[in-house]
Amino acid sequence: MGKGVPRRTLSLCPECNRKAVEAVIRGQSDVAGFRERPGIIDAEILEEGGRILMRKACETHGPFEDVLSNHPDFFQRMEAQSLGGDFDCVGDRELHDHGPNSIRAGRGSYLIVDLTNRCNMMCRPCFMDANGVGYVDETDMEELKTIFERAGSFKPNREINVLFSGGEATLSPIFLDAIRHAKSKGFHRLHVSTNGIRFAESRNFAVEASAAGLHGVYLQFDGVSEEKNKHRGLGNYMEVKLRALENIAAAGMQTTLQVTVVNGLNNDCVGEIVRFALRNADQIHGVIFQPVMFTGRDERISTEDRYAERYPLSQLAYDLQAQTSIDWRPMRDWYPASAYAIFSHLDDVLDRGAERGSLFPDMHPDHAIMSPLLVDTEKGKAIPIPAFFDLGRFMQDIVQITDSGRSPRVTRAMVLLSLLRNFNQAKAPSGLGPHELRGLFEGSLYRFTTSNGDWSRQASAKTARWRLMFINGMWFQDAYNYDFATICNSNAPVATWQGEISFCAYNGGGWRKVLESVHHTATVADWYRNHGRHQIYAAGKKVQLVESLSSRPEPLVQIEAAPVGTFFTRG
Repeated sequence: MGKGVPRRTLSLCPECNRKAVEAVIRGQSDVAGFRERPGIIDAEILEEGGRILMRKACETHGPFEDVLSNHPDFFQRMEAQSLGGDFDCVGDRELHDHGPNSIRAGRGSYLIVDLTNRCNMMCRPCFMDANGVGYVDETDMEELKTIFERAGSFKPNREINVLFSGGEATLSPIFLDAIRHAKSKGFHRLHVSTNGIRFAESRNFAVEASAAGLHGVYLQFDGVSEEKNKHRGLGNYMEVKLRALENIAAAGMQTTLQVTVVNGLNNDCVGEIVRFALRNADQIHGVIFQPVMFTGRDERISTEDRYAERYPLSQLAYDLQAQTSIDWRPMRDWYPASAYAIFSHLDDVLDRGAERGSLFPDMHPDHAIMSPLLVDTEKGKAIPIPAFFDLGRFMQDIVQITDSGRSPRVTRAMVLLSLLRNFNQAKAPSGLGPHELRGLFEGSLYRFTTSNGDWSRQASAKTARWRLMFINGMWFQDAYNYDFATICNSNAPVATWQGEISFCAYNGGGWRKVLESVHHTATVADWYRNHGRHQIYAAGKKVQLVESLSSRPEPLVQIEAAPVGTFFTRG
């Protein structure tokens, strides 16, 4: 894991990489050739003019430059707060054989399973150019069974979220069966990344998905108005999103808003999106902001447009500070998302006999950040946790406690003492005391701990007043800012017929096009001839929705809060 500025690394020449991909597509090379020669060049990461830059030069195609951060102090804070990675992989040769793009360490937090490359929208941006590549690539049940059989075949053997994706995963004819199969194999953290159209069209569909085992929905959401979502092409975007949220909640599932941020397009409304999430905290679990990656439909973006639209991850923290009024401080309230792993390690220490290790977020600090908010649902207000709780010192305490080798009972007692010593009651919201803080901490641990058949109920439980909402930023790489030093410990591997490949390598490094060109199911024309055309909502076309059952329905699935005290009293 490369850190520090300046530093040398390896990257891609966008043009050499594109030519290597095209050689496979044209039959002039094969997967093995691409594996070893994806277009690697030397690169440097440096600070200059108040920015963190990546610079590289290809002997054939000349120099390339991209901006990694507009805030060097923030960039360096994230790297300084990162406390190391997971174990190296063992027994993974079959899964991680992708040359310099191979994953070498960790299990990742999300196993992405693409069910189809078809979609019912025609968005721009689109990281995979759905509906635009001329062929259909579908995962069938036999391939899916192999994916989950191999998913637990190597070490570290950990919990992992499964994220069904696409294209639009809900278009897949095996969508519900895929959920059922994953659950039958012991995977309980089951999610889907979706534009929400199917969930908006049918509440019954949401109920069926929940019954099959789906736990959470990552809902495409780029703004709170039709104007801010014109680029998606859907004529009644907000109506669809609101109905989807309603139906998903009624089925007892959680929604995380998944926001693609494009500078100059919707970066001025990230604060509005967070306010929307806070107002709807009973339906929304969190928000993940994902700065645009120039792949798929945007792969051939001009240099001028790339500079104009690039949204460095650090900018998110400063834009949210400027666009909200909750005293959000970038240098106090944000941490690398990999800091979550401290609590994963704590759970591993306390539950050494678990069949699987806890969920271990292993993202590079340059590419994933988080800020936890405390939401007061009675007053409709939020406050950053570090405003009244020394989160940095608490995490340092946890590291020292887990390294001390004490018994589980003593470890829990020490964690409780640290929780109390880092809590500033005078700065905390009125009504939040040590008892409530302890309950919030216990509840948050279900994000990482070993799952079982009851995990979804525990993780979805909500107390009456106080809730935690995590605001995350996740920056995926493209060929312009590609850093091989961060690929080896991917947080989001994509499960393919050629093993598990880093999401950035799959989409930003050309692997998707290479594998789909070899594996695809049919040409688009042949697919339509045999299966018929699916509806595509573009150029302002609206989704026809049935009459809403209610503006705020009672959940069809009632989820009760887990009792406080399970963490500090068990074992």
